[in-house]
Amino acid sequence: MSEISIEKVVVELNGFRQRTAMIKEEISKVSRALGERATQLNDIVGKSLSNLREQLGGTTLTGYLALQGKYSSGEISEQDYSSQRDYYKSEMQNMLRRLDETRKLMMLMAQLDQRQPGAPGPQRPPAPTN
Repeated sequence: MSEISIEKVVVELNGFRQRTAMIKEEISKVSRALGERATQLNDIVGKSLSNLREQLGGTTLTGYLALQGKYSSGEISEQDYSSQRDYYKSEMQNMLRRLDETRKLMMLMAQLDQRQPGAPGPQRPPAPTN
């Protein structure tokens, strides 16, 4: 090999090393951003679950069960029972909706956890040649 071709190879290798270092830096930035976003999602899910737990274990479920008891014992009229039951039904549907949203967030977080830092993303197919 001539000295010129060796220099070309060395220059190409140095350029490759620089590009590799820049790519590694970008991967590191993306990994940090994903980690921060995962932490934010985790906080949101935790707060949402805590609120739902309080509602399910507290006023809504207890109130609905108390309403059923009052109606069964004849303490309230059919009309009062129906209106209050509709209220509790609406509250429980809202809670189920929020539980579903929380489940979706948890699934997203699990997907983020499965991704390994530095793992390549989806590959693009090669461009067609003419």
